[in-house]
Amino acid sequence: MHVRLPIRERVLMLCLSAAVTLGWVAESKAEVAPEVQSLLGQPQALGAGQFRYLGLKVYDAEIYAPRGQGFDRDGKYALKIEYQRKIRRTILLRASLDELERIEGDRADHPEILKKLTTCYRDIRPGDRIVASPRSADALRFWVNGAQTCTLRHDNIRDRYMAIWLGDKARDKQFARQVMAEQR
Repeated sequence: MHVRLPIRERVLMLCLSAAVTLGWVAESKAEVAPEVQSLLGQPQALGAGQFRYLGLKVYDAEIYAPRGQGFDRDGKYALKIEYQRKIRRTILLRASLDELERIEGDRADHPEILKKLTTCYRDIRPGDRIVASPRSADALRFWVNGAQTCTLRHDNIRDRYMAIWLGDKARDKQFARQVMAEQR
């Protein structure tokens, strides 16, 4: 025997079902990497973006700051990059150096930065994540899949390295604005 509920009850059930489903989606999107959680206490996602190369998704990026802080270049924040492609460490290193050279021109300390970055990066598989978080203007900490790989110490490395994603000279300015949650 099939009992048909009155319209008011059917609408209420539909709304409750949607609320539960939307709550689950919001909860799953709010998943924060453990290293971001430990760095920022109660992190708040400020912005997200996606990088594609030749139409193929390479990675998703999100920037986090302590809840209520907003983005502050000099404050605490973490950039999480989750990769969708397999990428060798040598390729990541070369791409980072190429971007530094594109943004800054040829500088004498680039080989030294590249050597320091070698300990920070690993070969990447789909689903792997790298988190970079400034410790100070002269120090960046890196994690790969939750394991801290290095603290890169170099003059003004925070602003120089993070400019690859977050600067005015980022290759994809729209992506940089999305990641920093800017409205322009």
